[in-house]
Amino acid sequence: MQTIVDRRPVSHELPQSQTTDAVIADDSRVNAESIAWCLKAYGGFRNVTAVSSSLELLQTIRSQRPQVVLIGERLIVAGLRDVFTDLAVRLGETKIAVFADSLTDRQLDLIANNRVTGMLSRSDSVKKISEQLSQVAAGTTVLSEHLNTRLQLSRDGSFRCMASAQMQKLTDRQWDVLLNIAEGRRVSEVADALSISQKAVESHKYRIMRAIGATDRVDLCRWAIREGLIEA
Repeated sequence: MQTIVDRRPVSHELPQSQTTDAVIADDSRVNAESIAWCLKAYGGFRNVTAVSSSLELLQTIRSQRPQVVLIGERLIVAGLRDVFTDLAVRLGETKIAVFADSLTDRQLDLIANNRVTGMLSRSDSVKKISEQLSQVAAGTTVLSEHLNTRLQLSRDGSFRCMASAQMQKLTDRQWDVLLNIAEGRRVSEVADALSISQKAVESHKYRIMRAIGATDRVDLCRWAIREGLIEA
């Protein structure tokens, strides 16, 4: 009996049922599903998948190859370097956007040097977020207006953390003074702890506050908490 061989070219494309336009990753599945619904309603996305863990996100990207991924802050903080290391290998042409409201300046600086092309804010309306994510999917770099005091969009389309350059100007001694003041120590106590004069502490404090944009000691402490230098 003659064997019939099918010589038609084999397609390596995923079936339509396995493709998706966007993936929403948030530690709260309810939030992820809500955003997914809004993307369909306002953003023109047809197929949107909601996930609630970094592992689920990576598995979904590998199997569905989405146009764009939107990642919540908590998932980023939980494993920032690991997430972006894995994403860099598996993303292909997929675009990345993140909700950046609660991220520290150090985290923003790290993300800005990865393949993120959308810095979005939960303070925007769901319609606005949907429109912004559509722009990211189309290849446009997007920065929410709510983040423009902390991030700057360069002409080459990259993000720059506004505080990064300022923080790098702090000397080791100024970091020591900053940590001591943020932990609630008085100028005299800081001077004794660091074996310097009170006048030197005041001078360092003034330069530190200018560098980080703080107007008083309360601002300085809030900044230190936000950056994870001290606990609230």
